[in-house]
Amino acid sequence: MFAVIVDKLAAHNAGLSDQFSSSFVDIGLLAAFNEARSIFIKPNLTYPHFKAGVTTRGDFVAALVAALRNINTTTKIYIGEGEGGYNSFSMTDAMKGMGFYEIAETYPNVEIVNLSHLETRTVELQANGKPYSLKLPELFFSDIDFSITCPLPKVHCMTGITLSFKNQWGCLPDTMRLKNHYVFDEIISQVCDVLRFRYAFLDGRYGLDNNGPMMGDPVEINWFAASNSLGAFDRVVSGMMGFNWQRIGHLKMAEKYGFMPGKDEIQIIGDPVTLKRRFTLKRNYWNYPALAAFHSKQLTHLFYFSMWAKLLHDIMYTFRKRPIAP
Repeated sequence: MFAVIVDKLAAHNAGLSDQFSSSFVDIGLLAAFNEARSIFIKPNLTYPHFKAGVTTRGDFVAALVAALRNINTTTKIYIGEGEGGYNSFSMTDAMKGMGFYEIAETYPNVEIVNLSHLETRTVELQANGKPYSLKLPELFFSDIDFSITCPLPKVHCMTGITLSFKNQWGCLPDTMRLKNHYVFDEIISQVCDVLRFRYAFLDGRYGLDNNGPMMGDPVEINWFAASNSLGAFDRVVSGMMGFNWQRIGHLKMAEKYGFMPGKDEIQIIGDPVTLKRRFTLKRNYWNYPALAAFHSKQLTHLFYFSMWAKLLHDIMYTFRKRPIAP
């Protein structure tokens, strides 16, 4: 039986740390953390500085670390994210600016890592019924016992929503990981499994509505959710957002691979109905060419890797602003 806890988010950091601690028993994290040599925490940092509804708050991760440190000080805690995208930025600088290095200075045995700067290991996944090779950070295989993901509730113009499974796209260290977009639905749940992502905590102070993952409208919703199954977590939280998970491509594929528990396998602690707030995805004109490329290996090459890529982007950005802005 998997557990999903849903509640109103604690108003202050001390209360949030207590909220984490209370959830650990119900999802089995307390015992697992005590037995682990080291773990990894993955926030969503898809922007170079904090942006409400777009990036996981440093305070949220700090409260999680504080609660874990109340269990013991010996289990190593890594916190990290990778660089990526056509308009990539320095993730090291972003994590410094958002206060993540201060967490490592405050609590013992915590290390901040830029996943794009680490050694990699090639793993073989499955995509469209065929083997698919992908490079992932060696750290997860040599040193990590389990991983925790800390997403936000966001709509996403390419994938519909981004929750606990989607958040691990940032674990692909290649700064041009978008070359794998055409198999995203097929591989993302496998990536999460290979990298041992076993727990999810929702930073639901803000969500992102209407468009995403960066340029939508932030909304304050104050949700807290925790689970010992990414599939159960995404199933419940997507419903709280007003989405049918069976219409989300990567969640349907996660079901195919056995990562989406059935309704009778999930114990829900709390009342998701009273917290529900309907989100809406409204794609703009520029989303559609990107969406076509997202699902096409050939169009991805044309738009991002061919001799025409720079010209096409220069033309586009004469009519719209770049998605990463200071």
